[in-house]
Amino acid sequence: MAVSGVAAEVVLQYMDINSRLRFSACNPTFRQFEKSYPLHIKNLSLRKKGFQIDDTIYRLGIYRTYEACTYMAIDYNREGGVQYDTAIFDRYGINEPKKIYKGSLERDMRELEKAKKKLEKLRKVVKGNAERIKEKGELTKKIRIINEKVAISKSKFEEFILLKISGKKHNEQLMVNYTEPIQEAFKDLMDRIFGGRGHQIHVRHLEILGGFENPLKTVKMQVKHLDMEYFTKLRDFEDLFFTNSPPLETARCYLQGYEDHMLLANAKLLILKVGVVESVFMFDVKKFSNPRILFKCADCFRSAHAIAFCFKKMNKAAKRHYTFEVSAENHEWYRMVRRFADEDTKNHFDERGFAFPATFTIKTNAGADLKFSADQKDDSIVTIDLELTP
Repeated sequence: MAVSGVAAEVVLQYMDINSRLRFSACNPTFRQFEKSYPLHIKNLSLRKKGFQIDDTIYRLGIYRTYEACTYMAIDYNREGGVQYDTAIFDRYGINEPKKIYKGSLERDMRELEKAKKKLEKLRKVVKGNAERIKEKGELTKKIRIINEKVAISKSKFEEFILLKISGKKHNEQLMVNYTEPIQEAFKDLMDRIFGGRGHQIHVRHLEILGGFENPLKTVKMQVKHLDMEYFTKLRDFEDLFFTNSPPLETARCYLQGYEDHMLLANAKLLILKVGVVESVFMFDVKKFSNPRILFKCADCFRSAHAIAFCFKKMNKAAKRHYTFEVSAENHEWYRMVRRFADEDTKNHFDERGFAFPATFTIKTNAGADLKFSADQKDDSIVTIDLELTP
């Protein structure tokens, strides 16, 4: 079906993002125009061998069909791997790791021989012994299962690359014969969706999950909010951004494993999920060049206390604004007030019955003013602000 430029532009204005991409994939004329039109994505999640655009997930995997037709073979077909087969893991990486079990042929064969010998002994047992009869049944079942595993592992199979598209409004599966490694198939998929565009891709919220490495170095995105999974490294996907990209509105990552980067340093707000920080010696304030940081410490008692005390001891005066979210239940905020305040302030705070807000200013080791403010965010969270002014 031919689509004019004017008609295509009208269609794009009223089409949701995933319908637009599906239509573009099957209509070359529309695709040419669609690639030249700015692409705006609300929520994009990039992961190993897949991604999610808003509520639709695109996921690549390996699918095999076997000649064997036992119930176990059907299960393995669905799960994408077969017992004792390590090649599929070496070549493609784990697909659906919770379902696939990488067994040991040698171990199971030893178990098989033990089970057969024990079963021979039990066959001589008197019929009336219920416990031994039950054990015989379990051994017989175990022998049958191991034999089926061995038979399936020797079966011939065909191998496919499977693309699963699943969302609230649309679900489909596409299979092609295996002709290239899945890494190359993922690169082709990324290029078909994101590549060859005349404009930067605008993303409101970009989430990077563990294991993602950008296979397409030519795609550039303009992102407002960045969310990085635990121990995700920016160096694995930094080429998604121009060097002169506008600052991120927010960048969210984890304190443990944090590596400073220009994108994180320039973000208007850096949000750090904090694990256990028991002392000032576990926290290096010098590795954080962003002057505006929110530490989310609600799940870790004493972490906020230890981190905040580092700033009090800073020998270099620089303008900084740090916020801590702590649990209202363990009274960590109260301990921080008493640790930071002078005697007059503590007495005044005690006289007021520990009422919010609590605000006072102290001097750091470098002689800078450190304004301390504590207030109740909600029933479970207390927010503590530290504003450092040279």
